[in-house]
Amino acid sequence: MGVAMGYVEIQGEVDVFQYWPHGVSDVDTLKFIPDLTTARYFSDSAPAKVGTYFEHGGTFQPDDNEPGVERFKPILRRSGGGSLSVRLQGIDAPETHYAPNFREGMFDGDYAKWIAKHMSRQMSYRQPYGKLCTDFFANGLRSKLGIGPYDPANAEVKVTAKLKILADSINGAADVFGRVVGYVAISHNGQDVVLNDAALSEGFAFCSFYGTMTLHEMQRLADLFSAHGSDGARRSQLRSNVSNHLRDFEPGLCTTKSMRDTDLDDNGVNSIRGTDSFRSKCFDPKLFRRCVDWIGRREALNDASSLLDYMRTNDEEVVLLSDFAAANGDWTQARKFSMGSLIGRDGAFRYKPGDVVFEARPITIVDDQRRPLPDSFLAPYP
Repeated sequence: MGVAMGYVEIQGEVDVFQYWPHGVSDVDTLKFIPDLTTARYFSDSAPAKVGTYFEHGGTFQPDDNEPGVERFKPILRRSGGGSLSVRLQGIDAPETHYAPNFREGMFDGDYAKWIAKHMSRQMSYRQPYGKLCTDFFANGLRSKLGIGPYDPANAEVKVTAKLKILADSINGAADVFGRVVGYVAISHNGQDVVLNDAALSEGFAFCSFYGTMTLHEMQRLADLFSAHGSDGARRSQLRSNVSNHLRDFEPGLCTTKSMRDTDLDDNGVNSIRGTDSFRSKCFDPKLFRRCVDWIGRREALNDASSLLDYMRTNDEEVVLLSDFAAANGDWTQARKFSMGSLIGRDGAFRYKPGDVVFEARPITIVDDQRRPLPDSFLAPYP
């Protein structure tokens, strides 16, 4: 997929109480309620209506209840009146709930493997500061917008929102899970907040770059990330406790699927929320997810690999941001590394969050009959 030349805008609404602990959304992913009649693709040509792409497109995903079976998962989630699951572009926040994902060899019809996967996914894991960042981020948003405390009698409070997607086709607008990837701006009481930017500038997320993004976009987000605390202002607990070593992985931080457990806080010893008493450290959420995958393999498949060995054999291709810039943003021309090579033999990380550009996994959006949608928003559909 190439770098986008145009973009899509969709007007809609966002419920500001969808975040943990009142809902299941976290800093980098949320539910967006779209008005698809407003969906427009803007490029050098006249604006094109593209709502039907989001209405009919989707992906086929493995069914957790039937081994070897795939089900159509539409981009537009029909429950609750229709919504889009949006992954905020350019950021990655500490996980509040992540279950092992073996990624390969688990959906080939092998019943034993399916059982192993299914059992391992009964446990969900969270990172230090995941829930804390979500809670503080959401409270800050509501404060800026002039919205009062949570009222169970009025559990949903929707505000005006706009989704901006930097893509020229539906294939570039969504990830492999059918989540739309973009920027969300919310407005209320005369205040406007871009969620992606706020998460970085306030210290509640790390940068997360992919080869389909422009260099200008990466640099803008990296500047927001770097500016946090640079003027002498107090840094967030997340940004004050960034790990540079694999030893800081904490497999004991678990959570329920509803994320409503209150067992142990991020310190593990019932410290007071909001104080500086936290001892845990947090590293790149992408690495954390691979660590949890290792737990799943070890427990479900009796994989004897050590965490360090498993992580160092990760052959996913990455590019350093500096090399990506030297190649003028051309992924094909930039020097490649394996993700595992960026972890030293002692477990130390050889990069900092925001230093790496990941390869975007190609995706083909289809309809419920597996027919691919046109690979350009300029093509009429249906």
